[in-house]
Amino acid sequence: MSVKKLTVSKESTYSIRSNKSTFIAYLFPLVNESEFKGQLNVIKKLHAKASHFCFAYQCGDPLSTRANDDGEPSGSAGLPILGQLKSNQLINAGCIVVRYYGGTKLGIPGLISAYKNACLGAIHANECTPYIEFLRIQVHGTYPSLMRFLSIATQQGWNATLNSFQEEHVIHVQIEQEQKQRVLNKISLFSDLTWS
Repeated sequence: MSVKKLTVSKESTYSIRSNKSTFIAYLFPLVNESEFKGQLNVIKKLHAKASHFCFAYQCGDPLSTRANDDGEPSGSAGLPILGQLKSNQLINAGCIVVRYYGGTKLGIPGLISAYKNACLGAIHANECTPYIEFLRIQVHGTYPSLMRFLSIATQQGWNATLNSFQEEHVIHVQIEQEQKQRVLNKISLFSDLTWS
């Protein structure tokens, strides 16, 4: 039995205090790493006086996973955040936990608990929805047939775009996995169309 993957469609925040330190978690939807960097820059400007910006994310196709302790002891911040994303089956999501140091050291177990619980709080404050895996198909062939296929794809409500490179034309179709056979059936109606 496969585990159902989830994602988030909006940003949520959650904050906790531990031994005079404040931890503020930001959980948000994410498509790729460059989008994450933009979000990190925004949060760093918003919390210019914070001492740490620890994070984790899982996003992209193929899946890219990363965790960062941002100066906290190794494994005490980024990995606990990533652990919450993984244990809650979150894909295409990132979490940044901002720490304002309160003057008292928490020790590694205290840090792990604070970062983990801040992230978990942001997950519970969000609405997790099923993650839909998309399949990308390239359709090749003569221009007239591609245009007829594009018309069918549009009628079916499939996300299809025509790209032209000098003399070659290709249609890129992005669909949900379970629609694959329907798309291939429509392609097979044309003797001069192939797919990859």
